Amino acid sequence: MIHITYSREETALAERIRDDLAQSVPLSGPVLIVLVSRASLADRHVQAEIEKARIDRLRIVPILTEEVELPAALMDGRPLDFGGGYDRERLLERLAGATMKPDELRRANRRALTVIGGIALLMFGIALIAIVSGRIAFPVAEYNEEATFQAEWVNGLIRETLENVQPRTTEDALNFPATHEAAPTRLYLYIRETATALPKAGGS
Repeated sequence: MIHITYSREETALAERIRDDLAQSVPLSGPVLIVLVSRASLADRHVQAEIEKARIDRLRIVPILTEEVELPAALMDGRPLDFGGGYDRERLLERLAGATMKPDELRRANRRALTVIGGIALLMFGIALIAIVSGRIAFPVAEYNEEATFQAEWVNGLIRETLENVQPRTTEDALNFPATHEAAPTRLYLYIRETATALPKAGGS
C-alpha cells in the first residue's frame, strides 16, 4: 500500500501522483510518500503521519516540491527533488526500489551476481581453451626482441666506461674497490659484476 501525505496547497500534485500510481503496475508496500514544502512542514497532520510511519517502520519517500531544508525525521530517505517540475518516471523508478521487500531485494542481488559470475567464468573458460588449443599464444618472440633491444641499449651506454675500469691485472684487482667507489652511481651494479676481487653482497 502506498499512502501520500501533503498540505492543502499540494492537493493537485498529490492527485496527479495518485492517478499515475493507479495506472502503473501494482507495487508492494507499505510506503509513505511525503510532499515536502514549507506548508507541509508546518502542517500538524503531515507531521503526525511521518511520525506514525517512523514508528511503524514504513519506508518513507520524501518529494521536495520547493527548496526547503529536509527535517531530521526524513533524513533516512533519499529525497526526490521536484522543485523544477514533476517527473513521473523518476517517481516510479524510486518507488519500485523503495517497495521491494528485503528478501526480494536479496534474491534480485543474488541473480545479478550469478549472471555476472557466469559471464566472467564463461570468458575465462573461452580464453583458457584458446590458449591450450594454440589459438592464442603469448608473444614470446616480441618479448625476446624487446629484451635483446634493452640489453643492447644498456650495453651501448656503459660499454666504453666498463672497458676503462675493468681490472686486467692483479694490481687493478687490488685497487678495484677505489675505482668502484669513484664510479657514477648508475654504473655501480655493472662495474661490480666485472670485479672478481670484490666480495658478493652478504659474503665475506
